[in-house]
This record gives sequence, structure tokens and C-alpha cells, in this order.
Amino acid sequence: TQDLTSKMSFMPPPDGTPAKLPVEEARKAANEALAVFEENSEKVVEVQKQCAGDLGKFFMMMIPLATELVSSVIGKYGFEENQAGAMAFVSELQKHQDDAEIKGLADKLKAKFMPSLTPAIPADEGAD
Repeated sequence: TQDLTSKMSFMPPPDGTPAKLPVEEARKAANEALAVFEENSEKVVEVQKQCAGDLGKFFMMMIPLATELVSSVIGKYGFEENQAGAMAFVSELQKHQDDAEIKGLADKLKAKFMPSLTPAIPADEGAD
């Protein structure tokens, strides 16, 4: 008789090594993570405004917010619900970059919270 953990390849092995997501699970997890960011877009935009292109503020504010937002999703897939788990999740998605759907979802996720390090210039500014 196999235990449940050995049947579910996305669950972490007992030794604590990071989860291994099969491509189907990675797609599902990436879709769920993207949905969480979209549902919380006001929080994300507010933190982006507060960071105003400051990379130091970004690491202090956005990384914890992003971790908080995705923690419930990544926990379902066997990752720790903390920054290390979020990083392991992203690393796992990167292993599937040859899958067009996962690459697109990962790019969308990154675009949701990565700051533009150059301040936005209003469209009418400099149009003398």
C-alpha cells in the first residue's frame, strides 16, 4: 500500500526538499497565483506607488506582500507558506519555461508585481 504523499508527486518528500510540480499542476498553481494577484490588484498598485521605483523599498514592501498573497496557493501544492516557499515555487515554474502556457503565466505574474525602476513620465510632459 502506498501512502498519499508518494502518490501525489507535487507533495514535498519527507526530507524537506522542494516540491516537484508536474506540468499540469504547475499550470494550475500559476493560474491560481495569478488570480490572487488580480483579486488584490489595489494592494499591489498601492505598494508599487509607495515604492516609486526604489528597489530597496520594493524588497521591503512588495516581496512580503507577494509572499502573503500567494502563500495559500503555494501551500496547497506542498510549498512552505513563506518567502522561501514562494521562491521555490517560482523556481519550480521556471523549470517549465519550455511550456508556452506556463511561461506566459509566469511572465504575467512577474508583470503584476515587478516594479518599473524608471519613474513613469506623464504623456503630456516634455511635449513642448
